[in-house]
Order: sequence, then C-alpha cells, then structure tokens
Amino acid sequence: MDDAAPIRAGSAAWWIARTENADDRPRRRRMLSLVLIADTALSLLDTEGAEALTMRRLAQRLQCSQAALYRHVTSRDELLVVAMDRAVVLGLPSPPEGLDWRRTAEWQAHAFRDFLLAHPALVAFMRGTERLSPSSLAGLEFALGQFTGIGLSLREAYATASAFATFVVGSVQFNLGVDTADPQEQRMRQRLYEGLDPHRHPIMVAHAEELSRMGSREEFEFGLAALLDGVEARIAR
Repeated sequence: MDDAAPIRAGSAAWWIARTENADDRPRRRRMLSLVLIADTALSLLDTEGAEALTMRRLAQRLQCSQAALYRHVTSRDELLVVAMDRAVVLGLPSPPEGLDWRRTAEWQAHAFRDFLLAHPALVAFMRGTERLSPSSLAGLEFALGQFTGIGLSLREAYATASAFATFVVGSVQFNLGVDTADPQEQRMRQRLYEGLDPHRHPIMVAHAEELSRMGSREEFEFGLAALLDGVEARIAR
C-alpha cells in the first residue's frame, strides 16, 4: 500500500490521525464547534437535501467564512463523517433503566428507526464509516456488554450488534419513498398484484388484498422479532 495515498475519511486510520493531531490544531473560535457544524449540516440535509450540503452553503448557514469552516473539517467527506457521528448520538439516546436485554434491543432499534424515518436524507450517507466514530464505538461497547452478559461469545456479540444496525438502516433504506400505510398505495399494490400472471404468481394473485395491506412497520416488527428469537435460541444452545 502506498504510504502517500490519502486516508479515506471515516476509516480507522483517519480517526486515529484525527485523535492524535487534536492537540496540534490551532485554537478555534469558541462560537464554531464540531457539534454546531454537525447539527447545522444535519439541518441543511433535512431542509434543502443532499445536493445543498456543500462547504460553501454550510458556511453561509453558519454565517462564517469557508476558511473558518475548513479549520474544523477539511472536506465535504470529512463533514459527512462528523455529521453521521452526530446523527448516531441523536438517534440512539440512552435506553430507559430497568429493561432486560431483549426489551433494550427493541427500544434502541425502534428509536433509531424512528429517527431515520424522521430524517430520511441521512440514510444515503450511512455507508459504514460511522461505525468507527466515537459515538458508534460507545454504542458498540454498550452492546458488547449487553450481549456477552447474556451468554454470547465476544465474536457473536460483535456480529449481533452489527446485524441489528444493518437491519435497522436497511429496513429504512428499503422503504424510502414508499408509504405502505397510505390507502391509495395499498389499493395500487392490490391492483398490481391482481394483474400479475396467475401461472407465474399464483400466491400473489390469490392473496392480493391481504399482501397489499402488509406495511413496512409490520415487516420491521417481524424482522426484529426474528433477530431477537435467533439470539435467544443461540443462548439456549
């Protein structure tokens, strides 16, 4: 590997370098913090969309110069990594006390899914780099403690935490742009299923009405329960 090659924003090497170089950076204006930058970037995504999230537009929204902004994040790629780390903080608050491991996992899965549904523009930028961010690592540490505490091995606990994160983000991504709870959408789905070739799709044609009423929330609940049941089965084994 070429040592001179640029380090990809969000990679383990990037986070290490960012941490090691933190003390070497010039003193920053107190009014402009990474949290403020990240929150403003997330707000910009919500209100104006992904195309509007540029360093120039963000500086305008923050009422600062681009030079001041570049002292905190050196590129749009870095900005996205920092913003996604902040999104994890906002989307995964601490669960209520007194819940067992299963109810805790359910609560966190629903909380993060609801957050992503409320901020759908974020989903396209969840590409895995946020998994190494400080906020995600804090969540991973919590999950490892939860899952090893119920009998999973360390590797199983790590894989389980990853599976839950992948499932939640994927469930939102898969349903973006389609409101399965909308009666009009359900009627169109029923019409589509009923019009299929009954020789190729006999089940869908025969049960078009029932299948058209299947919503993304119901799909999510079933998938989440299946994951949790699988964890319990592995513990019992």
